[in-house]
Amino acid sequence: MSRYPRQLSGGEKQRVAVARAFAAKPDIILCDEVTSALDVSVQAAVLNLLQQLKEDLGTTYVFVSHDLAVVRAISDRVAVLYQGRLCEIGPSQNVYKFPSHPYTEVLLGAVLEPDPDIKPKLVAEDIVEEKPPEKGCSFQGRCPRKIGDICNSEVPPWQIGENGNAIRCHINIEELASLQQ
Repeated sequence: MSRYPRQLSGGEKQRVAVARAFAAKPDIILCDEVTSALDVSVQAAVLNLLQQLKEDLGTTYVFVSHDLAVVRAISDRVAVLYQGRLCEIGPSQNVYKFPSHPYTEVLLGAVLEPDPDIKPKLVAEDIVEEKPPEKGCSFQGRCPRKIGDICNSEVPPWQIGENGNAIRCHINIEELASLQQ
């Protein structure tokens, strides 16, 4: 309390932000890149604090992040977006263990593992897309499983798999699961 904001470390500023967010005792808190720009030990402390507050107060988080390890650590359910459009939604453990949408598979395959003998798998072309296509599937330009013109012209329907994951894809979700095994 005796210091100015500029005198606080990044982790201390983040803890103050968390305290401010909880001051009004909300039911839902939006955590937008809450651990970005923090070193790993401070990230862990902030995540532990959020987890403890979630358990103590029953607060729900909408957690937005590009850090897949952080999302996995804190989330019960995950929504995967590509070009601002939902691709897959499901229980966190299922999305990470059994990705059902081709983009989720590409995304998780590109994550670096701490084992130097395991190389990331880039299973889609690495191209920059300025905006989503006007029609069809949002992932059509990079999809390794594209099945034809339907992907270019029609928005895929939602499908729910046996594992609880919901995806938007023209390929049958059970067929996708068999392709991954």
